[in-house]
Amino acid sequence: MSPSPPTSATRLWLPILALNVLIVVGVAVRVFTDPRVGNLQAYEFPETIEIEGWNFTDSESIKPVEKPEYEGSSYRAGRHYRYRQGRTPLDVEIRYVTETLGGVDLFTREHERFQGKADGEEIVALIRQSPETGAFAQLTYDDYAYISTCINPRGLSTVSPDQFQRNQELYDTVMGRVIPWLLGRDRWRDDRCLWTLMYMPLGDDPDQTQDQLEAAWRDWFDTWEGQFPPL
Repeated sequence: MSPSPPTSATRLWLPILALNVLIVVGVAVRVFTDPRVGNLQAYEFPETIEIEGWNFTDSESIKPVEKPEYEGSSYRAGRHYRYRQGRTPLDVEIRYVTETLGGVDLFTREHERFQGKADGEEIVALIRQSPETGAFAQLTYDDYAYISTCINPRGLSTVSPDQFQRNQELYDTVMGRVIPWLLGRDRWRDDRCLWTLMYMPLGDDPDQTQDQLEAAWRDWFDTWEGQFPPL
């Protein structure tokens, strides 16, 4: 009995199977021959970043920290930027954080600016939500107003591990990222964030200060949206 001729479904299925095999073989070859696959590349923040309405004065690098005691995260890179608006200063610190759970409360409490607090003194933060930027923590301490938050590789900003995880589920684990993940160009659940801490003196009108700080934060977020450090 002679074999039956291939059906149209079979003719369509064979090229797809061959393409999948080629992709798997190509990924395997690259993984075993390119040591950079799956490894984070070195990154340095730019020396100058503009914020609308503020005059940039200077910046300095923040030394990376491998595996701080809290949360198991790593600071791969960081920079401290300074601005002025008349006599009012604005400071922005940004750190490239990896292997994180996204809890900025832990980052904030361990920051040197809060290390001088009295025993038992609580740092109370108000979690705000903005449709333009996402979630951010707003707090005051020692006559300064602060914003602390994580800029995510995709989506909006977050402040808590739950928000960070939901952002991963929404933007990371999607079919469109399978091939980049297999090629080592993306992480399936991206555990990186740009932790931003912004602060300025409270001044005579705390409400006005908070408005100024939020406006600066929105412009800062716009700068980094879509400009996350590449893998």
